Amino acid sequence: MEDVLMIPGLIRCLRTVFLFNFFSASIFFNVAIAESIIDPPKNPFLAGSPWPMSHRNPYNQGSSYLKGIELDDIASLQKELSETIPVPIILAYSPIYEVNGKRVVWGSTLGSVFKMDMSGNQINRIDTKLKDEMTGGLSGAYVLVDKDYKFYVPDGSSLLVYEDAIKGDPGSGINLYKKFDIPEELLTAESEVIVGMNMTYDGYICLATSKGLVLVINRSLDKFYHTKVDEGEEVSNSISIDEEGGIYVVSSKKMYRFQWSGDRVSADEGKGAWKAAYEAGGETPWPGRLGIGSGSTPTLMNAGNDKLVVFTDGQELMNLVVMWRDQIPMDWKPISEEKDRRIAAEIPITFGNPNATRSISEQSVLVRGDRAVVVNNDYGWDFSRLPGVPQRLTVLFSNFPENAPYGIEQFHWNSYSRSLSSLWANKEISCPNGVPTMSESSNLVYCWGQRQGMWTLEAVNWDTGDSVFHIPLGYREKYNSVYSAAQIGGKGEIVSGTFGGVVRLQTSKY
Repeated sequence: MEDVLMIPGLIRCLRTVFLFNFFSASIFFNVAIAESIIDPPKNPFLAGSPWPMSHRNPYNQGSSYLKGIELDDIASLQKELSETIPVPIILAYSPIYEVNGKRVVWGSTLGSVFKMDMSGNQINRIDTKLKDEMTGGLSGAYVLVDKDYKFYVPDGSSLLVYEDAIKGDPGSGINLYKKFDIPEELLTAESEVIVGMNMTYDGYICLATSKGLVLVINRSLDKFYHTKVDEGEEVSNSISIDEEGGIYVVSSKKMYRFQWSGDRVSADEGKGAWKAAYEAGGETPWPGRLGIGSGSTPTLMNAGNDKLVVFTDGQELMNLVVMWRDQIPMDWKPISEEKDRRIAAEIPITFGNPNATRSISEQSVLVRGDRAVVVNNDYGWDFSRLPGVPQRLTVLFSNFPENAPYGIEQFHWNSYSRSLSSLWANKEISCPNGVPTMSESSNLVYCWGQRQGMWTLEAVNWDTGDSVFHIPLGYREKYNSVYSAAQIGGKGEIVSGTFGGVVRLQTSKY
């Protein structure tokens, strides 16, 4: 069995060696090959680090070329838990500092930002700084670090930018560098907050609010441009950006591409923008959902010559939806008369149950190459139906076997037949609420899981869906990922925010 599992990795290795030699005249190209031949283009204004932003890159693919934890690493595994920083959804890794050759890791919680040193065997908190306001879960979940060591985090209707208190000193405290407040005349409700954030490939910050306002701001925070989704629509996820200025926003009713030109953000179809309706479902979010319509951040996929945007819709039996990202092929016909022609495919997410009538996947779609993975977030209990009981209890108790969702499924876009199909489903794996990740080098999918009530790190074969191994973490709520992302923070290292703080698993081999 182990020999069989090695075959896909051997093929990728031979392919990489061939391309490396074939293009040996180009030094820069060979460096790119050493990382990955299918990674999205690098954004030169983001931190050059293993994980500089939410979902790792502007495409929001959530996957990495770096080696993860493998079966042979378990004997040398170390586990650390920082219990002082509750529920940071994303951890953003800085560039390397010249003074010591190390990085720092930034994070955001409901009421604070923090900076940590994770370069050794311990997680050392350098500093914590309180935010001006407590804004709730939607705002501040998505963060990034730029090439100049600055940390960007939304806070209500403001964008906060933090830096080292002493420039170039990673061990110094946290300083608030600048703050941008969205002008009141652009806001349509007191409850409107910044939800999504990304960075354009020419170094501008892009924001989307819960009411669908889209802003593009320079990093000096003194110039901005804006547009908006259609009236009456809301946004509850982050946004994707491509290298050609496309900004992808999914609202409660439509998928949008806005076009950034360097001095204007446009909704004009003549400039490359578009919008397309999808099956958004009902008007009431289910347990664990953050809003109505799609529950996932749009993810960009390059599959052969096809450029696509992938997301889950809001139907009771959810679909994985694929839309053409730029020009629709001239010979393309709508998948049905009722559907927008921009939709390239819709396929039900069943997690291997052919009789399924309901499925929920709230997490961002995990993408690598021409394949996509989704996890099940359909909880067994719905505390929101009990008077006075908050819905968040459903997520807090999502490791209880009777409440926990089960299932993970992979889909493949065939660029030759221009079709989407389910490659495999594993009905036994439970990834209750965390965002999964994937290591191309290790050929494994990782998610924060549970088995019989114990929180675990699950490792699943990318090609077959078979469970390769799992690592027990503990029964207590401090190991609950609470929507946080599993991240490959370095070679042989996986981290996640949890209800108790930050958990890191790493092998001592490196």
